[in-house]
Amino acid sequence: GYGTDGQIWGGEFLVAGYERFERRAHFRYVPLAGGDAAIREPWRVALAYLMDTHGKQAAFPYEIPEDRLRVVRRMIEGGIQTVQTSSCGRLFDAVASLTGVRHIVNFEGQAAIELEAISDLSEAGRYAFEIGEGEPLQIDFRPMIEAILQDDAPAARIAARFHNTVAAAIAETCSRVRKETGLDRVCLSGGTFQNMRLLGSVCGLLRSAGFEVYLHADVPPNDGGIALGQAAIGSALR
Repeated sequence: GYGTDGQIWGGEFLVAGYERFERRAHFRYVPLAGGDAAIREPWRVALAYLMDTHGKQAAFPYEIPEDRLRVVRRMIEGGIQTVQTSSCGRLFDAVASLTGVRHIVNFEGQAAIELEAISDLSEAGRYAFEIGEGEPLQIDFRPMIEAILQDDAPAARIAARFHNTVAAAIAETCSRVRKETGLDRVCLSGGTFQNMRLLGSVCGLLRSAGFEVYLHADVPPNDGGIALGQAAIGSALR
């Protein structure tokens, strides 16, 4: 949802209690062209990642009508009906489109679900990523997007390497935040952590690095959990 800077958050690392929080890291912003239309059409987010990686003339690797590509390019270039987002879910949508898994969805999360479903469980490889300096830290997946475009492996292996990359980025970022804060407790929340492949990989990496990991049990990690969290924070502030 909307963050304190007016952009759409969703790939966040927060040092938090009930009464306050600090945003210590986030996924690099990309433009969401058309708002909800980009959620229904993951190719729009894929194009945003391509343009962020290769510039405004970046070619789209699949057959999308040229007139539609042209309109969305103009929206992204001019900031027309776009908002910046750090959403992890939108990153999954983009990669689902870039691997040819799903360009248009019929329900929320479909592209990410299908990307997880085809993921090769035996694949241990991953792609490069970068974590920029500054406050907050910024996780940059452009090296991964570049590698995916050049990878001629089957989609199942690319999907697995993508999951492994996101898990590694999360674990590395948590380690950097721990160095700054001394905190070793991590709570994994948000709809993306309904993805069991990602959840299992992140838990394994964090626990092997000495973190105490908290997961959802009685409360869902998506919107239902957000609603309860808002009530808990409201109660604490009162």
